[in-house]
Amino acid sequence: MAPSELTRALTVFDERLKTAYTVALSLVTFAIAAVVAVFAVRGVAGLAGVSAVLAAIGAGGALVASRVVVWQRSELLDEIILSGYRHVGASAVARHAADLVSPERRQVFANTLERFIEVAVSHQMCSVPLDRRTLRELEPHLRGLCARVRAIDVPVEPAGMVLLRRLITDGATSPIFHLGDSKPDLEREIERIHAQLGSMPVIQLFPAAATEPLRLAA
Repeated sequence: MAPSELTRALTVFDERLKTAYTVALSLVTFAIAAVVAVFAVRGVAGLAGVSAVLAAIGAGGALVASRVVVWQRSELLDEIILSGYRHVGASAVARHAADLVSPERRQVFANTLERFIEVAVSHQMCSVPLDRRTLRELEPHLRGLCARVRAIDVPVEPAGMVLLRRLITDGATSPIFHLGDSKPDLEREIERIHAQLGSMPVIQLFPAAATEPLRLAA
């Protein structure tokens, strides 16, 4: 998508989210007023009670709709980050990027991926279909990715975190959830994530004796 299209789409989602919150707040206010009427005006207690229930249901529906919009907006922000158009929705994208690279989010993503590895290695039951054979074969590479994401003192790029989140959550496209020969796809995805996470740090081992730094492999 072009920057102008991304900007328009982000504006649409912001307006939908604002509308959903406004509707939910209005219905909650109406429901509260109806409940008060049940106790204050006995003559309209039945009508007020029904109105309160309907308003509460409507408010719940508006809140559910708002969560769907939030999810869609988050996906759009991911696309903006991957596209590199950081000037599009600057403040919203900046907040989203900061959340993606936060220590809390990095721990959650690493823990989730490591949990999938443990399930595959120990043959545990799992609520989602996993390509267990591929996960076992690529276990060292996957654990290396987990270790890199967990290394909070080493900065990572938001684009890499977007790809990692999709790897562990997107059942439609992630090779983790594709039964069959998905090893080449997962290998390529691991390399892509490492590349998008940014350059690996250079660590000097035994600085007094060594002459060349040792660069960690992706």
